[in-house]
Amino acid sequence: MLSLLTPERIKTLIPYIFLLIIFGFIGKLGYDNTVLTARNERLRDANTELSSKNNDLAATLNNLADRVGEQNEIVKTEARRRAAAEMKQQRLQDEVKEALRSNTCSIVAVPDAATDKLRKQTDAVRNSKAAISANHGKPAD
Repeated sequence: MLSLLTPERIKTLIPYIFLLIIFGFIGKLGYDNTVLTARNERLRDANTELSSKNNDLAATLNNLADRVGEQNEIVKTEARRRAAAEMKQQRLQDEVKEALRSNTCSIVAVPDAATDKLRKQTDAVRNSKAAISANHGKPAD
């Protein structure tokens, strides 16, 4: 067996061995190229899909930002309207106070007997509503 691998025989086989190694590398490179091309195509598809989703998300966020802007404008308008209404209410209260200052009815104290009678009547009305509510199962108005 050793006689088959003599130095001269090895010298003649060296070019074939190198050729076999080179073909092996070329085959491996071709296989790797095929695998990388397939991966690259999948990455391109994923990139296209992500880009599409990103564009959809950007459009949704822009739409949302527009709606928030509209809501902010509504809130500003409502705040101004409420401030104006409060100012008007304050002016009306001031006018009523001014009108009542000189009115004798607002200055004269109500007798204790009258207030006690009003309280009793109020309590009687409340109690009768509570009794009606308990009897009929309906809340009192």
